[in-house]
Amino acid sequence: MNFSISATPSLSLPESDPIIHGLLILAFLVHVLFINLVVGGTLITVMTDAIGIVTGSVYYRQVATTLANWLPGFLGVAVVVGVLPLVLVQILYGSVFSTAASLLGEVWIVAGAALVLGYGGLYGYKQWRGSLAHRPGLQLAIGALSSIMFLGVAFVFVLVSVLMLHPDQWAAIEHASLWSVLTLPSLIPRFGHLVLASVAGMGMFLVCYGLFLASGGQALTDDKPKERYAIWVTRYGVAWTLAGTLPQFVIGPWLFLSLPAVVRVDLVSGQSFGSLAFFVGLTAALLSLVLLNAALMAPHVRGLAIGGTLSLVVTVCLMVVVRHAVRVSWLSQHDDAAMLAIQDQWTVMFMVGAMLLLGLAITVFIVRAYRTTRIVN
Repeated sequence: MNFSISATPSLSLPESDPIIHGLLILAFLVHVLFINLVVGGTLITVMTDAIGIVTGSVYYRQVATTLANWLPGFLGVAVVVGVLPLVLVQILYGSVFSTAASLLGEVWIVAGAALVLGYGGLYGYKQWRGSLAHRPGLQLAIGALSSIMFLGVAFVFVLVSVLMLHPDQWAAIEHASLWSVLTLPSLIPRFGHLVLASVAGMGMFLVCYGLFLASGGQALTDDKPKERYAIWVTRYGVAWTLAGTLPQFVIGPWLFLSLPAVVRVDLVSGQSFGSLAFFVGLTAALLSLVLLNAALMAPHVRGLAIGGTLSLVVTVCLMVVVRHAVRVSWLSQHDDAAMLAIQDQWTVMFMVGAMLLLGLAITVFIVRAYRTTRIVN
């Protein structure tokens, strides 16, 4: 380490424009949705493929093939849209974020290599499906490797997010082994929360995909193979959504109890928007469980699946707000002395916004060119 950290760090967090905080919440929400599709999607795809190989079910193999085709694109979008929340975090909490990231040192290099390796594995998993049909073990191994890489990258980012909330531990971590970071109380439940949320997120996507397949204007019946497949995909998505949501009622309290007492009081006080978001989000989560469980067993799945998915979407949006409120409350406990104040960097914001608009314009151009090429062919 080439830097030294005071044993009693002091922070001066900025009273930034609410617009910046709002942009951070919105940008992170978009980013985390695609991260969920990648982390949870890779897990689900490999497991679905394995079930299809063992049982010989065409439905499992078809869903796995569809997801394998989409996952590289999801990862590309997740990386691109992740730039904005990263810049905003640096603007708002540069003093704590940069120090936490520096403490990890070479771990960042390993995480970058893991991301590239996982990305390559996704493309191999997609492109080699036909040629590896007679070697299913190797095919699953490639997918499992990508899944492990993405879980590792997600763990590193959770590690930084937790470490930036513990400036009182920086000096001890600097002079001790890096493994001491793993003893931070909220690290394991927060990572478990992320992995389960990722599984639920891809489950929600499968529900939406199944409903899309069934949206041909006809009722969902068992009369036609396409409609049977649509019903099956919807229920399969519901099952994965429940698999990722139900354990949260164990992980969630664990994570809540790992927070400092002052932060817990702020979260349940009912006197802030973050507290309101917390209770409304829990209510929406309970409602989604009731509706999705009914959708798994009822003969008519469409209305229940839509209601349960929308309720869970509300939960996800509100929990992103809660996450930001917890960070603000937690870091405010360390704001006990003057240091370098962080100013709103509007020049950087303008450049990021301009690059975002340029990227969107290029994306629209590419999509239109692709559609035109398909029509001509």
